[in-house]
Amino acid sequence: MLDAGAAHRVRERVSSSQTAGGARASAPAGGEKTMDEAGDVTPESAGADSKPRVTYVGHGTVLIEMDGVRILTDPSLRRWTGALRRYGPLPDPATARHIDAVLISHLHLDHLDPSSLRMVSKSAVVIGPPLVGRTIHRVGFKTVIETRRETVLHVGDVDVVAVHAAHTKRRWVLSAPTEPLGFIIQGSATIYFAGDTALFDGMDDLHDRIDVALLPIETWGVRPPEGRHMSPRTATKALSLLKPRVAVPIHWGTLYLPGSAYAGKQATYAWFQKTRKRPEEFAALAAEVAPEVDVRLLDPGESLTVEPREPADQGGPAGGDVAGGDVASDDTAAGAPAAR
Repeated sequence: MLDAGAAHRVRERVSSSQTAGGARASAPAGGEKTMDEAGDVTPESAGADSKPRVTYVGHGTVLIEMDGVRILTDPSLRRWTGALRRYGPLPDPATARHIDAVLISHLHLDHLDPSSLRMVSKSAVVIGPPLVGRTIHRVGFKTVIETRRETVLHVGDVDVVAVHAAHTKRRWVLSAPTEPLGFIIQGSATIYFAGDTALFDGMDDLHDRIDVALLPIETWGVRPPEGRHMSPRTATKALSLLKPRVAVPIHWGTLYLPGSAYAGKQATYAWFQKTRKRPEEFAALAAEVAPEVDVRLLDPGESLTVEPREPADQGGPAGGDVAGGDVASDDTAAGAPAAR
């Protein structure tokens, strides 16, 4: 179990002579990003917000703002990602600005999109599984860190812990395999970004006090293949294992495959209405199985403000409140209205 005081954590050591594709990190350039040998990254964005904030951008993309650090997960920011099309308005361009770290959970195109990454400040540090550097070496990031499970990296006052995920390991059918990851982001709150995963043994030992769990509940289609993804029902089982204060379903209602059943505006809207039932199903099941968990349904572009734990509660059982779960989003970022 990784808790707030774990002394056995492995620190990622970074040498400026190593390269992104073959080792752990590319060398910082231009003084825009500094990293010491303990794996510390100095954030570019100063101004700390008063409370942690989570914005569901869509699919696997979440903006996490905490303790003066801005972290973006699995950026998917364009209208098209390969053959997949984004439903609804594009994200607010400000989403990709002043990013301190980008977390890549695995190498699939809908989670590792080089064109979306080109929209992010190149002074951001990219953290992902082995081979991520080889995949994005032409995008132009100053620092790319290839990491493994139970490694801790420090971005300003925030710790980023790589953890296990159960998902397919190849970008393409014939690509070299590499392990998928989830991440625990620890600061004044503890946030679990599951990436793309199925249930796995040991999920209940990831952390002893998760404030917000960001859990995928489908694929870019409508029926998730069990064993590689979570459905609303299996994500509910994850709540029983993780015991978070708050859960936010992600990986729904954003990307679809044009043609076949999704052709035309009316059919596409019908697809959204159908996929919109997934988080509602998750919330209903969670109310039965884990009623102590506060489930918040965020449409793409909506945000959640997290009340940090009191210092006395840092090592103890979960507690506290979450406010602002349905903060109105900018018109350029919001998806279709929620049907709660």
